Amino acid sequence: MSCVTNRKKGNKPAKHAASPVKTRPIFTTNLAHPVPAKVYLLKAEQAYDAGQWQQAYTLAQTCIAVALHEPNVRYVAQNLLASALLELRQYEQAYAIWRALEQNLPNNVGVLLNIGLILIKLRRYDESIAYLQRVIAAAPNNITAYINLGLAFSDNGNIQQAKASFLQVLKLDPSYTVVKFNLGIILQSEGLFDEAKQLYEEILEREPTHLVALSNMININHLTYPSDLDQQIAIIRRFGVALENSIASAEPTNPQELQPNTPLRIGFVSGDLRHHVVSYFLESVLTQLNLDSTLRTKVQLCAYYTHHQQDEYTQRLKTLFDVWRQVDDWNDTRLCEQIRNDHIDILIDLSGHTIHNRLSVFAAKPAPVQVSWLGYWGSTGLSKIDYVLADPICVPSGEEQWFVEKVWRLPTLRYCFSVPNDAPQVSPPPCITNPKIIFGCYQSLIKINHGVLLCWAQILRASPNARIRIQSNLFEHSELKDKFIARMNHAGLNIQQVDLVCGMDRQAYLASYAEVDILLDTFPYPGGTTTAEALWMGTPTLTLTSTGMLCRQGEALLVNAGLPDWIAYNEEEYVQKAIAWAHADTEQRQKLADLRAGMRELVRQSPVFNAQKLAVGFVDAMYAIWDEKFGG
Repeated sequence: MSCVTNRKKGNKPAKHAASPVKTRPIFTTNLAHPVPAKVYLLKAEQAYDAGQWQQAYTLAQTCIAVALHEPNVRYVAQNLLASALLELRQYEQAYAIWRALEQNLPNNVGVLLNIGLILIKLRRYDESIAYLQRVIAAAPNNITAYINLGLAFSDNGNIQQAKASFLQVLKLDPSYTVVKFNLGIILQSEGLFDEAKQLYEEILEREPTHLVALSNMININHLTYPSDLDQQIAIIRRFGVALENSIASAEPTNPQELQPNTPLRIGFVSGDLRHHVVSYFLESVLTQLNLDSTLRTKVQLCAYYTHHQQDEYTQRLKTLFDVWRQVDDWNDTRLCEQIRNDHIDILIDLSGHTIHNRLSVFAAKPAPVQVSWLGYWGSTGLSKIDYVLADPICVPSGEEQWFVEKVWRLPTLRYCFSVPNDAPQVSPPPCITNPKIIFGCYQSLIKINHGVLLCWAQILRASPNARIRIQSNLFEHSELKDKFIARMNHAGLNIQQVDLVCGMDRQAYLASYAEVDILLDTFPYPGGTTTAEALWMGTPTLTLTSTGMLCRQGEALLVNAGLPDWIAYNEEEYVQKAIAWAHADTEQRQKLADLRAGMRELVRQSPVFNAQKLAVGFVDAMYAIWDEKFGG
């Protein structure tokens, strides 16, 4: 059977697309007079269609073994075997089978199509494109080939060619929802939010409860400036109602009666327990919970990891949980049953509307108390999630209206960053020896909207001796780099004052702070990880704050780091503060150098890096939440 992937590209907030499109097997079997091989093949196909990949694999193997004199049946079984391996993520083995099948069927469109797909999975995009173009040459109206060709081009950084492939599908079938969705993702990743929203709205007209389109609309609103929180909460509530209405009602999970020495059993659901920003914030707190014997007796920790990828972070995090469950290939029913069987008291979502979330599990309410924390910066929209962990700055009193969940504030900051042990020593700011002030920005290009660029243009016009250093992995793609330059020109930036730098590995990235005096934050989506890392490297961030948990993220970090002077409350103040630093005299530059020299020790003791304080606050919050819900 030919498979088609509809995975999307984009920054973290972008959700992956809906279920893959399935087509029929590459051959048609004739079971009018069933023989053993064909019986096994039928059972294998039934298992595959039921999502029982391992069983399909085993039955296909058996079919191949007994179909010695039936080459057509054997070919179908080999194709099915490879398809099952693809679902089991055994990509190299699947590729080997399809390549061998190609030797016997060199011009079979189904085989060529599947080789093109598996090469995408193997990230061999140029080869994938060549195979898919062969399919189109043989079958010019093959929609599956155009979809996968678009994905291969997109993953390879050829955005315009990806668009052309998706648009060709819409010419062949204007109602093809999955293609509109993937086209919307490309437009979203380019910052063309109005165009992306139009496509999502078209999808929602046909499918009003298309959850992933709603989720992406939520993420677009996070990035849109100026923010419209009324519109945002309306879409958030719409998502929550649609998801909860789609979930079959289940018996409520009864809370356990906590005895004097009974620990709370806390479950964490996340796809980011790996080399990911969520782990950068989570690891230090979990480590502290394990080091503090008093705290450790109060909680038992269980991880439900929803991503297949594992790395050194995963291995370290595994040691910090009492129970670790790999659940990336589990359906919602199985995961809910396991959570209930594990007697989880408080289930914590670490993903919100980001990729690899399992909000559908939370909608089924498998735990008596459910909480949103850490990996997301707003309301999930689910009434079945009881609380969202915040802090007094990111959600001040009076802003509870932007949440479906009840806001529970931790004492200082809602998270703390893990010390980057591979970071080099803090260097003096370049402005001590360089007459030019060097501003920097390490944010995703999608966060650098037109409003941000207009402010930067004002700063540079008033500061001819200043420069802005912008670093991004996307600058490795000339097409994307040229587009960003065009956006800067449109906003009136003097390109001669801008340095565009390609991405680098983490250690080199941390070392690169020695080349920057001050960071200019983006808005309304400010930095979190970058701001914390910059503080550790002695580099202050000038941030612009506004209403909303996400928009106040930079403010919360800088207040807790003891740097409130680096917060602006409107665009004019943001611009004027930057201009003042761009014209800094020798005395001001020395003050910046002194601040930089002492910043690491300053923030080490602050809530930004104080894991012990957050660990205590977290455990206290868990018990207080439990007591509020059940009168403990």
